Amino acid sequence: MKKSFRLLAPVLALSLAAGLLAGCGSGSSSSSGGSSSGTTTTQAAASGDTAASTEGGSSGKDTLIIATANETPSVTSNLHNAVAGDYINKMTYNCLFYMDENQEVKEDLADSYEIASDTEWIIHLKEGVKFHNGEEMTAKDVKASLDLCTESPQVSQYAAGEVEVVDDYTVKIITDGPDSGLLAALTHHGNAILPADLIESGHDFNKEPIGTGPYIMTAWNKGESLEFEAYADYFKGEPEIKKVTWKIIPEGASRTMALEAGEVDLIVEVETADMSRLAETDGVTVYNAESTSQSWMMINNERAPFDNIDFRRAIASAIDKDAIVQVALNGGGSSCDSMTPTTFPGTTDEGAPTYDVEKAKEYLAASGLDPANCGFKLICSDDRKLRAGQVVQSCLKENLGIDIELESMDLATYLDKTAEGDYDAAIGGYTANTLLQYVQGVYHSSSIGASNKTRTNDPEIDALIEKAKATVDPEENVAVLEELSKALNENCPQVPLYMTNNMRAYNSDITGFNLNAGGNTRYELFGWN
Repeated sequence: MKKSFRLLAPVLALSLAAGLLAGCGSGSSSSSGGSSSGTTTTQAAASGDTAASTEGGSSGKDTLIIATANETPSVTSNLHNAVAGDYINKMTYNCLFYMDENQEVKEDLADSYEIASDTEWIIHLKEGVKFHNGEEMTAKDVKASLDLCTESPQVSQYAAGEVEVVDDYTVKIITDGPDSGLLAALTHHGNAILPADLIESGHDFNKEPIGTGPYIMTAWNKGESLEFEAYADYFKGEPEIKKVTWKIIPEGASRTMALEAGEVDLIVEVETADMSRLAETDGVTVYNAESTSQSWMMINNERAPFDNIDFRRAIASAIDKDAIVQVALNGGGSSCDSMTPTTFPGTTDEGAPTYDVEKAKEYLAASGLDPANCGFKLICSDDRKLRAGQVVQSCLKENLGIDIELESMDLATYLDKTAEGDYDAAIGGYTANTLLQYVQGVYHSSSIGASNKTRTNDPEIDALIEKAKATVDPEENVAVLEELSKALNENCPQVPLYMTNNMRAYNSDITGFNLNAGGNTRYELFGWN
């Protein structure tokens, strides 16, 4: 069987709060108001809770082996904000809501919700849901879990607000003013629901994650793999695939060879140089779609020379981003200038530095800095980032006479150092389901020490983010976000490089494949032909 290849259309719109207000209160409420113009691949499950995998199963195979480049720094829900960790959290935990394949918020552990006022949300819970330890989930678990998110610096930007228990299966969330992003925030792994008694007793969730999710973690072999078994009492039905293993394979070529040899069934981070080859491989399906993920050269704004706005603009104007897309991504993405992802309504390029060597030299002259004294170290935590870093290194040397040193390190160390501000610059990125989530995590001062790695601390930026959060009318919300995007472009807190595509390669006998623009996959829907 020849493999099939699909390129999806751009994501046109994502969650905006006023769209949340339509149809509220029913069990089938759609809370997004956003949509994707893309379609699913030939093997994909077309909609949220319909497990296409139930149509397969003739092979009798009940295992899945996934190859990934990066090991999660934690399997807790609240002590990280890493994409690699989010992948694993989706295996073991559920939130009150989730983002479906069309980037629409749907009820998960929530059965329905009501908006009682501008600041009061009533969430009715599904009954009979059991944690992995056999305890039934109730409102007290929801309150304890959402409070834990509020108390955890790594994810507190997704905090819901004040949570009250109404009865065993109802909670009230009271926000500090209108909140256009609440339901989207409640899909984040930081708001995963855990047993209240285990939170209170100090249970080590990093050793034994206990949630309501479709899989139970059975082993974490550090540096090698994570192993999972299907949860028989999963409230949506026991997954068809009974065992899932995530194998840590940092080298892209090695991941490709493992898939070709049948040693793994799916690659999460496909080596872009191998895409064409895999596209012509019998029995392999390649998925390639625009995503909401933006990558940049993060720069520590608290350190010289990056505390100089003209210097920041100079290096942003000196880097050939199209060259990075070709070298680092083999064309599997697009260059970008804006400080916010191009896939979201509200993003604008206005005020953003563009590749212009002469302008870069003007900015450098205006900075008053000597390029001979402006060298720095650039951290790269995987092969793709290293290739991007090599282009950055060449551009800055050739165009501005700035010498930089590339430094490789593992993901966990990179995340720690950049969160603490113990670095000069790094190739990094961020994925979010909405633009509000994105700017809260990447640029709000309250996220310093967590996902605000540039340590941007600008009262004007904070005020615009908070204004967007409080603006629920869709058109007004987009207008505020455009104003914010322009202000970020002019501040130039980091150097945008490219928008990555969501790329996966997998055994064509897999059924139920699904992936949304935010990079979320529900592996419990997978099966085998």
